[in-house]
Amino acid sequence: MFGLLLDPALIAAARVRIAQANRVVLVTHRHPDGDALGSTLALKRALESVGKQVVAVCHDAPPYVFRFLPGLEAFSDQFNPIEGDLVITLDCGDINRTGFPEAMRLLGGDQGSLINIDHHQRNDLQKLATINLVSTDASSASELVYEFLTVEHLPIDKATATNILAGIYNDTGGFRHSNTTPRVLEIASTLLLAGGRLRDITRHVANVRSATALKLWGIALERIRYHEPLGVVASVITRHDFELCDALPEDIAGAVNLINHVPEAKVALLCIEPSIGLIKASLRTELNSIDVARVANLFGGGGLKKAAGFSIPGTIAFDADGTWRVVTSTATPFAAIFAPDMIQPMSPIEAIVG
Repeated sequence: MFGLLLDPALIAAARVRIAQANRVVLVTHRHPDGDALGSTLALKRALESVGKQVVAVCHDAPPYVFRFLPGLEAFSDQFNPIEGDLVITLDCGDINRTGFPEAMRLLGGDQGSLINIDHHQRNDLQKLATINLVSTDASSASELVYEFLTVEHLPIDKATATNILAGIYNDTGGFRHSNTTPRVLEIASTLLLAGGRLRDITRHVANVRSATALKLWGIALERIRYHEPLGVVASVITRHDFELCDALPEDIAGAVNLINHVPEAKVALLCIEPSIGLIKASLRTELNSIDVARVANLFGGGGLKKAAGFSIPGTIAFDADGTWRVVTSTATPFAAIFAPDMIQPMSPIEAIVG
């Protein structure tokens, strides 16, 4: 048995605050992934089992690929900070990522009204919360929810086990990323014994891609470019690509992880153009010496050390020979800080991808 990632005193404080609340609102991040959905649904079910009224909120609709998760239909896209006695955020990273930044800031003056459960680096949401159940050593928010439920002896039935397992599976890349620790595998084993449906998770999340998604991934793979000086492999997807494939932004989810498999690459970068004038970038790495969250922070984004993202104003343009480039008006440098000891001047985004 491994030690706790969370401070026992903070777990106890969260227990007291939850016990005082009758109605709890759970909020996870916009454009939700398996960890966001799984951790939220697991905590919702556990709190309901002890008589709490619980509302699960997400700004955006859950992707179709996660339709198998027990209780997924319960999510609401509306958030009112006074709707509950207590708000708990899960896997959000920062206030803007909740999708309800102004409403969230209203909680700042009400001591004890916000608990934050997260595995991201310190950010503004952690400053706002009264109680932070946060550990950057955790693989996922779902791992932290598992720890909280276990310490508090809250029930983990088959549905809860499946939701937590799906969250861990998502953020460890199917137990392939370097955050797949012995502790993670032990937790996964316990969840399987509790009835977690790993077969359903792998079938829906890893092994099933629609024809639409495969077409879109094909375009991204065809456009891969390698920037040797910085060890960056990059690709792009345009608005036209989405229209051509009759695809949604969720159909490209996971493609950056595939791009990250290029052996020579230190960092994978995928830029998509979901709407006019907006570029959304996803960054991945498997190297311990690289912190892509620091890169994302330069553009007002964030994330984890090995998985991060940001949004900037810009477009994707093509030269006459078909070579693509990202055109952006932002003056913020895109970062050559891919290793702690790197001292070369930072490069603008055009230098990295074009």
